[in-house]
Amino acid sequence: MRLLHYISVALLLGCAAEPIAPGAEDLVGRWRSQPESLSPGGSMDRLFVVGRDGHAEDQVTSRGVYPGQLPDQVSAQVVLFGRIGVHGDQFVIHPDSVVTHDVFYGASNRSVRRDFTGSPLDSVRYAVRGDELHLEFYTYPADAPELTRRVLYRSQ
Repeated sequence: MRLLHYISVALLLGCAAEPIAPGAEDLVGRWRSQPESLSPGGSMDRLFVVGRDGHAEDQVTSRGVYPGQLPDQVSAQVVLFGRIGVHGDQFVIHPDSVVTHDVFYGASNRSVRRDFTGSPLDSVRYAVRGDELHLEFYTYPADAPELTRRVLYRSQ
């Protein structure tokens, strides 16, 4: 009976929740952007997921972009998988893979990138204010870096 007690305690301890990645406590969860309109048609939204174990997922999904698609039909999706590193009010994603799916190339088309030599390049400054995640980072749309600000909303 005593052995059974020790086994039960060991199983309970083994099933405990994974520890939260250091510094990422306030980022843990699912964060979603408001849909953005695309020109000439369609929309784009983002989902940023941070797990208690430090795994992160950054999804960008476009919908209704291609002729004949309904507004809610997925046109393309890019998902970055990696681990988050947090220092103060900044984080960086150390990428593992990027999976891209674009229905333009066929329903079963998927590409996977796993070479991230030189990554990550930049960090993201963030602030959690209630159910809002405020982000500030650089994007590179043309010749020079551009400071970009985005707000995501807690979805779970």
